[in-house]
Amino acid sequence: MASYETSRTHPSRPVLTVEVAESSLAADRQRKGSLYARAGLSDYWVREPAPDSAAPFGWRHTRSEVFDATARVTPLAAPGSSVPVSQLLP
Repeated sequence: MASYETSRTHPSRPVLTVEVAESSLAADRQRKGSLYARAGLSDYWVREPAPDSAAPFGWRHTRSEVFDATARVTPLAAPGSSVPVSQLLP
């Protein structure tokens, strides 16, 4: 049985946010993307937050990349590591 370390707290700010959705993709990119950009999250995998007065929360991500399940991705917050995209998919 694995032990749980109760002294660890939930992170107050994620270093990587991944949305895995087909039906809500447009909303995720518009509404959530703007909110995450405003919060300064550089790794939403729709990258490079920038001010945009037309976005719902006043910010948007300026660069996006599309990966298939065979790709490996490297979070900006952890450039020395990579994650297989297949491990992020249901």
